[in-house]
Formats: sequence, C-alpha cells, structure tokens
Amino acid sequence: MNRISLQDSMAKSLAGALAIAALLHVGACARPAGATKFTQMTADTTYTETDPTPSPDGAWLAYTTERGDGSKQVWIRPIAGGESRQLTHEPDSARATTPTWAPDGKSLLYITTRTKQYNVYRIPFDGGEAVPMSNAEGGNRFATYSPDGSKIVFSSNRLRPTELWGFNLYVMDGAGEKVGERDAKQITNHEGSPGHPVWAPDGKWVAFVAKAVDTTKTVEVGPGMTAKQNAMFSVYRLFKVPVEGGEPKQLTGVNAPAKEQSEEVWPNWSPDGKWIAVQSRTGTKTDIWLYEVKTGAFFPITSFGNCAKPTWSYDGKTIWFTRYAGLKETIWAATDLVLKPPASPPTAKKSSRTATKKPGAK
Repeated sequence: MNRISLQDSMAKSLAGALAIAALLHVGACARPAGATKFTQMTADTTYTETDPTPSPDGAWLAYTTERGDGSKQVWIRPIAGGESRQLTHEPDSARATTPTWAPDGKSLLYITTRTKQYNVYRIPFDGGEAVPMSNAEGGNRFATYSPDGSKIVFSSNRLRPTELWGFNLYVMDGAGEKVGERDAKQITNHEGSPGHPVWAPDGKWVAFVAKAVDTTKTVEVGPGMTAKQNAMFSVYRLFKVPVEGGEPKQLTGVNAPAKEQSEEVWPNWSPDGKWIAVQSRTGTKTDIWLYEVKTGAFFPITSFGNCAKPTWSYDGKTIWFTRYAGLKETIWAATDLVLKPPASPPTAKKSSRTATKKPGAK
C-alpha cells in the first residue's frame, strides 16, 4: 500500500473513531476555535488501557490492558469501532507491555517478562506463537523497528544487569538476535541509563531519554544539602544519537537550573521528522510537549495535566496519548493539531539611559 492510500485510510479510520466517540459520549475537552482537539477514545474506565500505538494503515490500535483474565496483555481494536481482540497470551506470572508495529503492519514487537527478565518478542498481527527477538542476560526493553524494518533499536542492561541505571541502547537485525551471527550492536555508552528509543523517519537518528548526568555540576539533594550530580540526582532529558553510534546530543534541559523541576520521558518522532513529542513533567504537572527539531522550540500541546505516553499516527495528524487518575489510564486522541510554538513576547526596548554609551566606550 502506498503512502497516499495509507493516509486516506488513516483519515477515514480516525474520522470514524471520532464519530463513534461522540456517539458513546466519551469525554472531549472544551477548546477555542482553531485549537487542538482532545477526545477520550475509551469509554470503559474499569480497566487501565495504556501504551496506545496505531497501525501503519491507520485501521488498528494496539494497546496494553488487564481486561480479560486480569493479566496485563497486548490487545488490538479497530480504530473506526468494533470488538477488541486479545493478541498476546503471556503466562499468568508474566506481563506484556509497550507494543510497537512492524512497518508492514503484519506483526508487532512487545516486551514480556515470561523469562523472568524483560525481553523483546514478535507476534503476528493475526495472533499465534510469539517469537523471541532478544537474547542476552539482563533486561531488554522498549523495542521499535527502523522505518524500513531492517533493524530494531532497544534498551538493555546486559553489560550491567545488576545496576539500576545500567541501560544503554542497542541495535539488532530485524530478524532478531542470534549470538555469534546476528549480535546486537551497542550505540550508546552513557551513564544516564538511556531508554525509550525511537527512530527518526529518515533512519539516520535515534531519539531517546536518559539521565542528564554532569559530574561537574552541584545539585540540591535535600533542604540545605548539595552534592555532585550522578544518576540518582539527575532527571531524564531528551537526546538523539546517530544510528551508527557516537556522541549523543542533549536536546532539552540544556540550561536547566541546579534545582531541576522538570523532566522528559516517552519520546516519539513525528512522521515528517519535524517534531518529537514527549511526556514532560513540570513540578507536579505532566503534559504532552513538542520539541521542534529544527529550532529547538519546546512547548506544551496539553495543559490539563495527567497526560502521558504520546504516539504519532502514521499520517502525522493525530497524537495518541493516555490520561491517568491514580493507577488507572484511559486512551485519548489529539487532533486538529496546532504545531506552532507560542509567540514570544516582544523584547522590551532599552531605555535611553541604558542605551547611551559612556564616553570612550567602543
């Protein structure tokens, strides 16, 4: 299916979903004309429904929920309305999380604890036997395919499995790891425990979040207490790194004060490559923010708080996300997106007193 037909299909699917949402009387936030529209897409709040990710053709939404037998599993539902279907059937002692689609839509990656550690598995869209993809000691998490499906990026603490912040990013073949033949390649060597990696649409970069550790920096660790910064006393920030590996570039929080009041997690790159959506906390409030790749502008999309886990649709017209109340989460969609940083206030003109040069000044 070509890109145009994909976009047409997605637009029709989303329109149907919004119509069904209206019929179900699910929530919609009030908005002024010309503003982004927010619609709650799950009416049943009995169960947590989280990790929303739309299929490449825009017809299906994969997500994680404990509905059914009470264990956390991956389910899929038609975006335009219809019955949900349980996709994974992990053992009672395990759980399945964070599904992501293969570019051809024929299978999904997800993370399971069936081996007592987090590992990457692949399962066909039609269901069936799940296939292990990662093969190493320690935890392996947050796996996503490259745009062409030939590679998978994920985070792993295989070299430091006993350390809380021992993760780094790896890239494996799209067919999965095979020791001695298809070994995963480490692409970061960062003390801040990189996680949540996502591909740029051109396949050249990977965005991720990591603790912004600067051991030369003194930070406040308690009332009247300071210490040199380490992972424990750092917050997560947005970074990017070339897919071949190299020095990561920090994108957010570069000039943050010593007492940091915000952090970013759960990045997702827009299909046109212009934006990276993140879950951003400021103080005690968590919203969806956008980082503009070209300019570095960083601004909120939501303002009502308790928002998390943004994921772009493949046509770039919708951001799926969740809202939480305690341990419960519901799935929402942001449409009619306003992708424009707020206007900066005009710079005040200098007074004549300030602007006047002193005698002899150059």
